[in-house]
Amino acid sequence: MTSEGTTPGRGGGSGPRPLDPRVLRYWWVRGGIRAVLLSAMVMALDLGILFPRPFPSALPPGWTGGTLVGILVLLAGVVPPLRYRFWRFAVREEELWIRKGILIRTVTVIPYRRLQFVDTSQGPLARAFRLAELVVYTAAAGVSGRIPGLDVAEAESLREDLAKMESGGDEPV
Repeated sequence: MTSEGTTPGRGGGSGPRPLDPRVLRYWWVRGGIRAVLLSAMVMALDLGILFPRPFPSALPPGWTGGTLVGILVLLAGVVPPLRYRFWRFAVREEELWIRKGILIRTVTVIPYRRLQFVDTSQGPLARAFRLAELVVYTAAAGVSGRIPGLDVAEAESLREDLAKMESGGDEPV
């Protein structure tokens, strides 16, 4: 039993597995890019580069933006290892099990008989790290599950395996 009261390896299939370790570097780089872009916008506003300062402040120009830059850089460095630590997934005999979350932990169990289709997705940065995301859709509106940070070959193999499992049961739901 896990701390969430579920048994990921139940009924055959694999036990909970972590994401590919390369996803850590990917999340750090992506977080760093976001931090730099947001910081540049905030500093431009705080220093009055593009427009006059939009808000009065008792602090000298740059202090508010500089503090925010520090916080963003700290978050970009600290959050990825925590995310990686808590992300797990398992391909069970009859369902896909996904656990994620740092502060709020979520466990999602997706029965294969409910699958509509399965995709793999890659952005330009993920391609540079040779990573892909598995995206699972069910009859419910929207995406039902995502597994980021998989090796491309593993994501494609999982996609094909899940597609075969989904099409295996033609009984009405």
